[in-house]
Amino acid sequence: GASKGLFFGLLVLVSALICLILFFVLIDHGELHVSQLAVFLADISHASIMILSVLAILLGFCRIRQMKFHGEDDSVLTDILLKVAACGVFAYATFSIIAGCLGDYRKPPNLVVMVTGIISIVQVILQLLFIQDVARRRIHSADQDRSKPGRQIVTFLLICNLAIWVIYTFEVQKVEESPVQIEFFGYQPWVIIQKLALPLCIFFRFHSTVALAEIWKN
Repeated sequence: GASKGLFFGLLVLVSALICLILFFVLIDHGELHVSQLAVFLADISHASIMILSVLAILLGFCRIRQMKFHGEDDSVLTDILLKVAACGVFAYATFSIIAGCLGDYRKPPNLVVMVTGIISIVQVILQLLFIQDVARRRIHSADQDRSKPGRQIVTFLLICNLAIWVIYTFEVQKVEESPVQIEFFGYQPWVIIQKLALPLCIFFRFHSTVALAEIWKN
């Protein structure tokens, strides 16, 4: 079944939506410390979802090991699209890491930006490997047909990617969400980096959700 994965996934999605609402309420507040709190909250929520995703993927690798591996590749186009889109996530995360560690990394905002960038790269690499692996696994016994190993993890990851897609679509596109990067690169260069990298980030999360939904069905 997938009920536990669905429950925890919806919990993550609701938490992300609450943080998103708080972000938009606080970011336009007149006082500087309130705006900084909004950005800090946004970064922490983003990093938390990705940490949970990493833990879920590692657990998923353990769960699907018992399933039979088939080498045939039925989803070449999906793999290519995910890898191309992942380049946008890597670029965005790399620039964030550079801004975080080459700026004053002792400040909490810089540290959070740097750590979020590192976790983002790790999560994307693990997720690409997981999707490629689980797409090639098949049930080969009656027990597995009943228990459906890995389905809870796939459900949870599907909703986590949906939550990160919401964050990228509505929150990260607001330039005020990136004061650390703006301070390091300057306003105009960071806007250009965002315009180039964010569409790929959004597409990666959306297409990951679609790919995981296909795996869930099968």
